[in-house]
Amino acid sequence: MYCPQCGTESSSGLQYCRSCGANLKVIGKAVSLSEAIARSDRGPLPKIKEMMKNLKVEQVTEDISHALDQMNKEIVRSSDDPTPHEPWWLEGRKKKTAEQRREKHLVTGTISLFSGIGLATFLYYLTGALVLRLPPDFVARVPFEIEPVVRILWLLGLMPALAGVGHIIAGLLIRPDPPRQIEASKPALELSESEPIVRTAPASVTERTTNILERKLSEGRES
Repeated sequence: MYCPQCGTESSSGLQYCRSCGANLKVIGKAVSLSEAIARSDRGPLPKIKEMMKNLKVEQVTEDISHALDQMNKEIVRSSDDPTPHEPWWLEGRKKKTAEQRREKHLVTGTISLFSGIGLATFLYYLTGALVLRLPPDFVARVPFEIEPVVRILWLLGLMPALAGVGHIIAGLLIRPDPPRQIEASKPALELSESEPIVRTAPASVTERTTNILERKLSEGRES
C-alpha cells in the first residue's frame, strides 16, 4: 500500500505514514472495499444481475393475470353448478332404486342368517366333542367348571344370524318408489282437432217434398 501524499510504500498494518504522517485508515478501507467488489464480480452476484436483466416484468404480470383469470373461471363454474357435489359413499346408494336395495337386504340377510345357524350348529357339536376329550387332570386343575363355559361358545353363531334377521327386516320395511305420472303427449284440444269430423249433408228440397207427399198419401188412404 502506497501513501497518497508522498508515495512511500507502507505495510497494510500501519495506520499512519512514516514519512509524512498521513492517515492510512481511509486508504485501507478503500482498498478492502475495492477487493470486495472485485470478489463479488467473480462470484454469483453477476449471474443474479444477468437474470434480473433478462427477466421481463411484462411477462410476469401476464402470467399472474392469466392465473387469476383461470381462478375466477373456476369459481364462477363452481357457483353456477346447481348440483351439489356429494360424497362418494352416497352416490352409489342414491343410484339404486328401492327394489334393488330391498333385494340386496334380503339376499344379504338370508346368507347371514343361514351362515349363523350353520356356525352355531358346528360350534355346538365341536364344543361337545372337546369337553369329552379333555383330560381329567386338566379339568381338576381348573378352578371353575369348564364344561358350561366351553359349551356356551355356540352362542357366537347367533351374531351373524341376528344380523341376517336385521337385514331381512330392513328389506321388508323398504317402501317401493312411487310410480311416475305419465304425462299426456298431446292435449285434449289437439286430439279433438286431429280426429276427422263427420258432418251430415243437409237434405235437398226434392227429398223434403217427396217425404211430405208420401205422408199425405198415407194419411188419405187411412181416412
